[in-house]
Amino acid sequence: MTTSIPVNSSPQVLENGYQAPNNPILRLAFKTLCVIAVSRESLDHWKNTGNKEWKDHVSIMVNRFENTNITAGLVLATTTLFLSSVPPIKHLMAYNSSISYIFAMVSFGAALLSVISGSAVLVIYETSTAHKDMDTLKRMPRHQVIALLLWLAYPSVCLSISTCFLFVSIFIACFWSDNSVINVITVLACLAFLSNAGLTLYVFSVVGEKRVEDQKNLTDTSF
Repeated sequence: MTTSIPVNSSPQVLENGYQAPNNPILRLAFKTLCVIAVSRESLDHWKNTGNKEWKDHVSIMVNRFENTNITAGLVLATTTLFLSSVPPIKHLMAYNSSISYIFAMVSFGAALLSVISGSAVLVIYETSTAHKDMDTLKRMPRHQVIALLLWLAYPSVCLSISTCFLFVSIFIACFWSDNSVINVITVLACLAFLSNAGLTLYVFSVVGEKRVEDQKNLTDTSF
């Protein structure tokens, strides 16, 4: 007597943790996190961690972490100067006011976190990529992938927060100045900052996007 084993005609395909979610909102959030963490829109380069492209990517990431640490150190030194000194000309730039001082303190803390976390990420990242099997990345579950991306993005996020709060602190100190020229320069600097943020978002959404003409040409050449 023979027994038949039921076989599913459509086996369930398990989604890898490094692939983007299907939900549009979660997919956009995952894409943004990838850009901040690994300077890529996806984690497709995790499929093969033994080729030259992966080694080039590791070199780029190490260089990026080093530049982030240098920039965070400069921001940290600047905020330290503001917190520990008295304005030489108070009526031009009174950065010792309560509101400006609070923003400078937040900037100092974020810059310090960026330096500490950036140094830790740089050391561990270089050690891991040199002495561990990175092929395990593509077998990590979703929550471990998100935790890894957040850890890699932490120095850059802290640096961005520190820079923004330092800008706001200087903006408040200059905007409350009694000099009209300083006020005009401050408003222009704020507009330049906002326009740069808008251009950044625009470039991020446009660069790498496939155009309709390119897709049409690709379809025509396939026949």
